[in-house]
Amino acid sequence: MRRFLLIAVMTLPVTPALAEVTVTNDRGGSAVISRDCTRAEGQATCTRETLLTGAEGKTASKTRIRTAERGYLATSVTVTGPEGNTRTRDRSFTRGD
Repeated sequence: MRRFLLIAVMTLPVTPALAEVTVTNDRGGSAVISRDCTRAEGQATCTRETLLTGAEGKTASKTRIRTAERGYLATSVTVTGPEGNTRTRDRSFTRGD
């Protein structure tokens, strides 16, 4: 049930350009999820940052940056684990007119 609640909170559309949500579970862990979007000159860039903290105090983070403009979409996801190991994944899509 806790996992469902966290997933439900993370998938809800967030109306404001800047929003922050904190979720705490009954075992002492927490997640702070923030989102910020900017739009200018036909381009939108949204950044979503998630900071997870376990009951023991170890932290992990995930940052997703999505950039969209006419005919182009790019996403970059960076994940950092509790031991400091970092992975980054970049994807881009271009649609011809």
